[in-house]
Amino acid sequence: MSRSMFDDLDVSQASAMGAADSRTLRFAAHALTEADLQGLMRYQDAFLAHVEQAKPGETAALTTAHELGLKASGLAVKVVELGNSMLRAYGGQRWTARRLRTRLAELEQQADATAAEKAGRARDELHRVESLEPLARRYGQEAIDLLNQHEEQLVALHTRMQKALTRA
Repeated sequence: MSRSMFDDLDVSQASAMGAADSRTLRFAAHALTEADLQGLMRYQDAFLAHVEQAKPGETAALTTAHELGLKASGLAVKVVELGNSMLRAYGGQRWTARRLRTRLAELEQQADATAAEKAGRARDELHRVESLEPLARRYGQEAIDLLNQHEEQLVALHTRMQKALTRA
């Protein structure tokens, strides 16, 4: 007898459930357009311009930055919040893939067994992170195609945003 009634679950069923959850969440996602994406990038630029200039510990900086970003975007608050969530997920995944590629290249330059083992794990992780299929299930393939067209700018904004928010 198994220790738990869940011990016998097929792992592939769990991933199927995750896919079903993503498809269900897709119904709640905002359909991203080029105009929305441009507005979201304006939001982030305006937000970051204010936060990056703020003094550490300035309590109203984030509130003011958000208000300035909303004005610059020309979008409704709900569109900005849903869009920023999508941009964080996409930008974080693409940033991680870039870091893994860099780390993998460094490990491949080393000739020892430990580096080879780490390189194998990095390759496996890179393969997992490179797949945008889970994001496409969650947000729609059209949105991911649009984000891919602006990957460089989105990853740069993501990097700046992470620095700014961890400093704030």
